[in-house]
Amino acid sequence: MILESGLVMALRDADRAATLAINDFDSAFTDAVMPWLSNRFVWIPLYLLLFWFIWKRVGAKKAVVILLAVALCMLAIDQFANLVKDSVERYRPCWDDYMLGNGLKVLEKKGGKYGFFSAHAATTAGLAVAVMYFLKEHWGRGSRYRVLAWCFAFYVVGVSISRVYVGKHFLGDIIVGALAGMIIARAISWLVRWVVTKYFAKFVD
Repeated sequence: MILESGLVMALRDADRAATLAINDFDSAFTDAVMPWLSNRFVWIPLYLLLFWFIWKRVGAKKAVVILLAVALCMLAIDQFANLVKDSVERYRPCWDDYMLGNGLKVLEKKGGKYGFFSAHAATTAGLAVAVMYFLKEHWGRGSRYRVLAWCFAFYVVGVSISRVYVGKHFLGDIIVGALAGMIIARAISWLVRWVVTKYFAKFVD
């Protein structure tokens, strides 16, 4: 128990230090850009552009299947994140007295108290995994697939790190959230593909 307690404390301290280091990267540029990256509504035009791109590449029927699969992934990930937050009850950095006392800057409204794990990181990672899963069947792993994969990587990392920078999440919230989002999205995407292939193959042909 002593070893376990010591390990937990070491992980907590490392998480706090890493979060403060990211949050403390202070410049006028990052102070302006990070809250912008952190805003869900800013990304709506990109999502619409992404759906249009998919529709043009795979056709209307397959695009609808991908959209429904992605929407299902987002809903499941978001609700699971809320369930975990309410169960674990780990304060966000902006509600943590230790973090505030050690110079944490808060660039957004505090919002809900609990932040483990990050729904932002989970849903962005889940979106990337779900879309790439379905496009891989259409494109394979060619140059277009790799370019889109890199774009998604920058998107996920940018949104995730912004949540730490604005003081809403610990780095650990982000890492666990991204992993959870990827796992859930992969599982749901596989299930949707299996159902569509088995029962609705004629619809997407």
